[in-house]
Amino acid sequence: MSIRSKLTIMFLAIGLIPLLLVSTITFTNYKNSLETSRLSQLRDLVTFKTEGVEAYFAGLKADVEIVQNSYLVKKNLPVLTRLANNPVDPEFLTAKKMLDEVLRKTPPVLGLSDIMLVNPEGKVVYSSNPEHYLKDFLNMLPDSQQKAFEEGKNKIYFSDVFFNKAEGDKSGLLITAPAFDFNSIFIGVIALEVDMVPLYTLIQDVTGLGETGETLVGKKIGNQVVYLNPLKHDPGATLKKRINIGETLGGPMQEAVQGREGVGQLVDYRGKKVIAAWRYIPSLDWGIVAKIDTQEAFADVVNLRNLVIIILVIISVLAGILAFSIAQSISDPIKKLSKGAEIIGSGNLDYKIGTNLKDEIGQLSRSFAKMTQDLKQTTASRDELNKEITERRKVEDELKRSNDNLEQFAYVASHDLQEPLRMMASYSELLERRYNDKLDTDANEFIGYIVDGAKRMQRLINDLLAYSRVGRTDMPIAEIDCNSLLERVINSMMPAIEESKARITHDELPTLVGSDSNFIQLFQNFIGNAIKFHGPELPRVHVSTVKEGNEWIFSVRDNGIGIEPQYTDRIFLLFQRLHGRGQYPGTGIGLSICKKIVETQGGRIWVESEYGKGATFYFTIPAKGGLNNE
Repeated sequence: MSIRSKLTIMFLAIGLIPLLLVSTITFTNYKNSLETSRLSQLRDLVTFKTEGVEAYFAGLKADVEIVQNSYLVKKNLPVLTRLANNPVDPEFLTAKKMLDEVLRKTPPVLGLSDIMLVNPEGKVVYSSNPEHYLKDFLNMLPDSQQKAFEEGKNKIYFSDVFFNKAEGDKSGLLITAPAFDFNSIFIGVIALEVDMVPLYTLIQDVTGLGETGETLVGKKIGNQVVYLNPLKHDPGATLKKRINIGETLGGPMQEAVQGREGVGQLVDYRGKKVIAAWRYIPSLDWGIVAKIDTQEAFADVVNLRNLVIIILVIISVLAGILAFSIAQSISDPIKKLSKGAEIIGSGNLDYKIGTNLKDEIGQLSRSFAKMTQDLKQTTASRDELNKEITERRKVEDELKRSNDNLEQFAYVASHDLQEPLRMMASYSELLERRYNDKLDTDANEFIGYIVDGAKRMQRLINDLLAYSRVGRTDMPIAEIDCNSLLERVINSMMPAIEESKARITHDELPTLVGSDSNFIQLFQNFIGNAIKFHGPELPRVHVSTVKEGNEWIFSVRDNGIGIEPQYTDRIFLLFQRLHGRGQYPGTGIGLSICKKIVETQGGRIWVESEYGKGATFYFTIPAKGGLNNE
């Protein structure tokens, strides 16, 4: 990917990521707020409806209690019962007339269809509704399950909703209660027939719930939910619409009739996803639900989402054009530098790479030109050195001394490379101090990049020098007590260990023959990495060894962040990093040094890790030549 493309993507990311984040947070907060508001509205509505239904039936209960204590009922119901087989008897007619004068006026006022009196055998002997009287006289009460009379003999009883055949299958229910004479002797049952229309009007008022809003009541009968009122999307559903408990459909009502109260998003009796509130009415053994289709409830959220998408698209296009323009103005000079570096890299050290630009890139190009001249001089010195090596090979040895000279050359070359880098860093810092208040934010930022780059290159060169020294033949060889050497390493790293509250432990370690500086580097790198890449827990490092065949296997186990499996080989390569510089410092050369040290000793190095659960580094040292190997 070209620099221009990378810069374009970077500028787009800088511009769009905060916008996306803010848009997402705003959208999510609005959605959650709207959902909370809708659910609260439904909860309040279902509470209001519940209180209205309970108040309605509490009023009917009070009405039936009034009829229970009525003087006319106590006096005349026994007469009607005694003369039921002779309704033309003057005494029967007189008793009926006395009741008619009061009870015929009551049903319209109370929203009832009829007030009936039932004799102790369960037969209707009085009806306040003249039309009913002709059909119901000496018949049983019209409830479908014929429970109203039996239950009403002992208490005030609310029957299930039923279709009244006498009213043309009009839905209603009965409220029954025992009647007693002046001596508290049971004389029959009082039955109030409730017209469900006023109650349905109360229940089905959905003011403020939009087009799909609906409130409904139901009852659990056996293992089914039975809907007790006409449904908005199914007007003929009363006592006919049934759903098995446990089905996907009718979720809110299933919750309500099973005695639960709550709010949430479920599927209604049509299979539509709705937000709903539900509640159980214990006095009636009913469930009540208020609901609205999710699509309508969250229509504002969808509109907001579409608007946000349109705005993001427009901003993305504008930001892309601007980012491309800025990136091109930066990338073109860098391309020229890259082309010059390629020419110089091919061996043409006479190529002039400097430019007349007055900005940071121009200064960088001139510093690069100076570095090229220094490299040219260094190359000449290298040629001289190669010539000397060739001559020495005629009279001296193992490729061994040649390696020593090449290592010395790497040191000299690295030393020479640092001079132009120091110049770049110094001039950049000088430019920053002198012109900080005269340059714009971008210019100051670019200067910071140059200073940071120069310093990082200096660290890389120093690490390269450390890498090149591994395996030098002039390093002193002696007995190494790994136990005492590890304690020296721990003491030298004590500030970092104490700051991180790390704990370093080890088993009994062997005594070997080798260079103590190499082993110090090994342990320092492993322990340092364990402290640097520690997880949420305090750093813990344990060093142990085991002898297998002709080699010692060392293991350094930590409880850090671990390494993903696909990177376990890559981490030992030169300058390979798994994290950005802003997360963890370093140049990515430490494990490369460890690998070179171990392989110089004739051993192997590898890592085993589970990401997020620490890592264990292993390396082997041949036992041949070591001490105390038994």
